[in-house]
Amino acid sequence: MLVKPIGFLLFSTLEGVAVFALILSVFKIKMIPYLWQAIFVNLIMNLQSYLLREEWSLSYLVPVINMLLFIFLLATIVKIPIVWSGIMTVTGYFAYAVIQSLLLKMLFGNLPVSELHDGSLKGYLLQSISAATGLLISFMMYRKGIGFSPNFKKLKFKEEYGIVITLIILSLISTSIVLYYNEIWLNMMFFALVSGFFIYYALGKEYRDD
Repeated sequence: MLVKPIGFLLFSTLEGVAVFALILSVFKIKMIPYLWQAIFVNLIMNLQSYLLREEWSLSYLVPVINMLLFIFLLATIVKIPIVWSGIMTVTGYFAYAVIQSLLLKMLFGNLPVSELHDGSLKGYLLQSISAATGLLISFMMYRKGIGFSPNFKKLKFKEEYGIVITLIILSLISTSIVLYYNEIWLNMMFFALVSGFFIYYALGKEYRDD
């Protein structure tokens, strides 16, 4: 049946656009000029996600690959330097993960995550509400000018460059490990700490550049 893969692609693409909007809005960049490119890249993401989840049972690798594709999207389409693309992706993606984890606890309590997979209505409901929340937060942040405007060209010290790249790589690797155990509170704490760290870095960078 095509209902399950079509449903997966539809709701995952909606969610992916919300993630992309949040990534950009945190750094005061408008999403609309890049909407169609974002939808296209998200469709590619979701095709590989479906294969990894359904065919090879490697769902814990999906976020890592998706983040790499977001980094590619920011670097090639939005023209953000690659290191800042990594910082933006990790910050926005993990912030969205915290939002979704909170919504999961609020809506379904201690419901096992496994029951939200396999095309369940609860899973689609969570994705829809998470995406709507992410888009609303992004819209409000951009309208009110909330976020960071660092100088993307000022990441020039070799030591700093290397440290940031290492932290991004460690964040990606750690994501797979944390998601492998699939504990909601552990996920929430991990995503919040990493996102908070990179927000702190972006804020400090903005002030240092002024």
